[in-house]
Amino acid sequence: MPVRFFLLVLVLVVAALAAFTANAQVGPVAVARPPVLQVSGAEQPVRLESLKVDVEVAGGAAETRVRMVFFNPNARTLEGKLQFPLAPGQIVSGFALDVEGGLRSAVPVEKARAEQVFEDISRRRVDPGLLQKTVGDNYELRVYPLPPGKTRTVELTIVEAASGSLRIPLGYADRVAAFDLAVRLPGATAAPALASASTLGLRFERASGGGYVAHASGADVALPVAPLVLRLAAAAPGAVTVATGEHGGQTYFTIEMPIDGRSARRPLPRRVQLVWDASGSAANRPLDRELALLDAYFAAVRETTVNLVRVADTVSLPERFDVRGGDWRVLRAALEATTYDGASNLGAVHHDGISAEALWFSDGLATYGEPWKLAFPIPVFAVHGAASADPVALQAIADASGGRSIDLGAMSPQGAADALLRRATQLVDASAVGAKEIVVQSAGAAPGRVVVAGILTGPSAAVTLRLRDRAGAVSARVVTVRADTSGARLAALQWARLTLASLEGESRTNKVRIREIGRRFALATRETSLIVLEQVGDYVRHGIEPPPELRAEYDRLAAAAARRRVDSDAARLARLVGRFEARVAWWSRDFPKDDLVAPLQVAKTEARPAGTLSAPAEVARRERSDDGRVAKDERESPRASRQAPNAPAPSAFATSNGPLLDAGKKARAGGDATSTTISIALTPAANASGAIKRLQSARPEDWQAIYFDERRANTGNVGFFLDAAEFFLAKGRPAFGLRVLSNLAEMDLQNRQVLRLLAYRLQQAGQTRLAVPIFERVLELAPGEPQSHRDLGLALADAGQPKRAVEQLYAVATGSWDGRFPDVDLIALTEMNAVVEKARREQQPVDVSAIDPRLLRNLPLAVRVVLAWDADNTDVDLHVIDPNGEEVFYGHNASRQGGAITRDATGGYGPEEFALKAAKPGKYRVEANFFGHRQQVLTSGTGLMLWLSSGFGSASQQDRRTTIRVRSERGERVVVGEFEVRP
Repeated sequence: MPVRFFLLVLVLVVAALAAFTANAQVGPVAVARPPVLQVSGAEQPVRLESLKVDVEVAGGAAETRVRMVFFNPNARTLEGKLQFPLAPGQIVSGFALDVEGGLRSAVPVEKARAEQVFEDISRRRVDPGLLQKTVGDNYELRVYPLPPGKTRTVELTIVEAASGSLRIPLGYADRVAAFDLAVRLPGATAAPALASASTLGLRFERASGGGYVAHASGADVALPVAPLVLRLAAAAPGAVTVATGEHGGQTYFTIEMPIDGRSARRPLPRRVQLVWDASGSAANRPLDRELALLDAYFAAVRETTVNLVRVADTVSLPERFDVRGGDWRVLRAALEATTYDGASNLGAVHHDGISAEALWFSDGLATYGEPWKLAFPIPVFAVHGAASADPVALQAIADASGGRSIDLGAMSPQGAADALLRRATQLVDASAVGAKEIVVQSAGAAPGRVVVAGILTGPSAAVTLRLRDRAGAVSARVVTVRADTSGARLAALQWARLTLASLEGESRTNKVRIREIGRRFALATRETSLIVLEQVGDYVRHGIEPPPELRAEYDRLAAAAARRRVDSDAARLARLVGRFEARVAWWSRDFPKDDLVAPLQVAKTEARPAGTLSAPAEVARRERSDDGRVAKDERESPRASRQAPNAPAPSAFATSNGPLLDAGKKARAGGDATSTTISIALTPAANASGAIKRLQSARPEDWQAIYFDERRANTGNVGFFLDAAEFFLAKGRPAFGLRVLSNLAEMDLQNRQVLRLLAYRLQQAGQTRLAVPIFERVLELAPGEPQSHRDLGLALADAGQPKRAVEQLYAVATGSWDGRFPDVDLIALTEMNAVVEKARREQQPVDVSAIDPRLLRNLPLAVRVVLAWDADNTDVDLHVIDPNGEEVFYGHNASRQGGAITRDATGGYGPEEFALKAAKPGKYRVEANFFGHRQQVLTSGTGLMLWLSSGFGSASQQDRRTTIRVRSERGERVVVGEFEVRP
């Protein structure tokens, strides 16, 4: 039974919770209705039939469990995908889907592995459910299929802090046929007040076991638009609330203590560094509220000097502004004139060396450049308010520097000004005897109270809290924690929530720890996702621990599977060695270069003058490579015979007496791999969009204004940014062209297809330094795809890091990959040996002791062409036509003169490789044929990446790369380029 349908529900639930569950210490915030999932092809919206909400508040935390039953009234299966944010401080602590008549709980899996499992199972039309965290507090739901005419049930659980007030969202639909709401506060000494106008008849009563409980239910209920707001009873001044709870054999505790909420004006500096995020996504910030906050700041500081730096894909030079008597109009005008474009390279911001504090206005989403080091030598006041942000990172840099994080989306204007200009009593540090792993909630996330959590190492602990009051005086208080204090179930989750918040600010260095906590508590984190599989065999196949009810069957099947896996690695290595030996045998032979059978007349094009590959490689990669689309006959060559989907395709390197050599005819050598000169002309762009035509016909002084005008209508158009970047790069404006290109980094936080395309294009522009961290991000997202390792390995080799490059490429060569990636191991092995040989020539030898010696041999080539593409489940074919008029492609994989092509890659990203040891002089044409795809959703076309090398694997190797896009129409044939081999 399909289960991904249930993810539709998660979209509504999580988005609603994100919109409604802010705590009471903030000022009035506008509340929006939950968004409706937009599904392509849906004639009628999916209908909510019943809603059950259960809320428990204890130990300073609230757990909200929502069970929803949805009905799809459409007559067809639907599909959707949505990315969305959660509110700061919320964590998804679980979800369950109805499978085979009952709710099945999701289990935690390492994030990248969960993505791989999800896609592997999806290809077999067996439907898993996946919830994962992307960047910051953004989550992604994979939704396919949504079955027609059926109901499905989902249960989602979210944990958050609860103090002062709690907002409970109820407006998931206009009406529901069945509604049930329960709110429980075990241990509460007073009932909460209902602050919202509509209570649905909710009334709190004393519970038999202590605390308070309220319940409301009904049929055909009109749900309120506004959330139900509970005003929680305030603790007495100085009162301390302690809660403990067991989880996994350990006792966790939380301490919550009110502190003096009064504040005093803090000293303000005479020099300020103002960091202004000017990336494309920053335009979504509440700029009016940010400027209002600066009004209050400069009115208070009166006299100061401001160093303004804007950050997008690069950091601008500092601009100095003097504020006198609170007048900052010149600075304000400069900020209002900011144009927002490009990615966010927040790691490039450094202290200016003179300012006493820094004001950061950013969403905190570092999408470009080197990892963001969350350390600054002066206090950072990080201001944010965008719906999609990384508040954890902003909180981390503020806490570490002694500043404060200010959320304009959760604070009133006065509250934000007070947070920036005033200081109150704060916790300095916490220590304990009898406890370990003490963690403190950020003061910015819990004003007016101290929240501390930890793990007991004995029956009791003495926790010392050191506080600094608003005047600067420090005092200490000791709190005794005993294991039998309350037995609160949420204490452990509260500890997990606070610990994750402390770790995720530096998530790259805390990967293992975050992953361990996510697995221990079954949480969706940066390193763990929550997945539901339909069949027990899928849990076994992918080595995923199942829910308890499936454990017995899982153990039985897992034991049998382990026996079948014996010696599989050794067998796979033996097959690779055999295939590599066949390639060596092919490379060692000579092939005829005589007697042109039918010389190819290369069609005239409007291509720019050919650039010779004798230029330095780095310069060659900076040259323009135009996008081209030339109409071709869609019929395949008469030699073509499409393979059956699961039939093993023959290899051009298969045997030493295969079709490459006419028996009885003596072949002669046609030169070696290093004596060839190649020039190439790439096909120019055709059918340029209206936006690019505007640029092409405009005056140079108007180009940027036209780009920004067209950008408004193309914010989600991959092709627009690629074409516009190409335009500016070709016109000699590399800095602006690279900024335009960097917009792809912010377009889709989780889309490795777009990220790969960005990194490929950066490589083509000679910006390998910028491409490497993007390929590293892709590897994090998809380590189960060999292309992720290969792309990074090649980029590292290009960046002068041969050791790391060889490690990645050897992982591709020896890895166990899906069958839709034929010959990627052999291709990577060829590339690995070339890297090893180059490092040896440059006297930077790589240690190859861990590599099987049977796989170590460099095989130089006169010509090498490699085609890859950026769309999964897609079939693109590489065609190379030589001077004899002979076409080498999947259906005719070997030519008379010795050209050979790897097996047909019909279901992945490629690559396909054409190799020729000794090249016959003459003209060659490279074409790509988009044969088809099996995707449910495509981006705006498929990106093709072509890499052409002359003298590959030799000292004379020269490279050219080009990136183009096809319209993803079956049978579309594209001439990528033409090259000429001269003797």
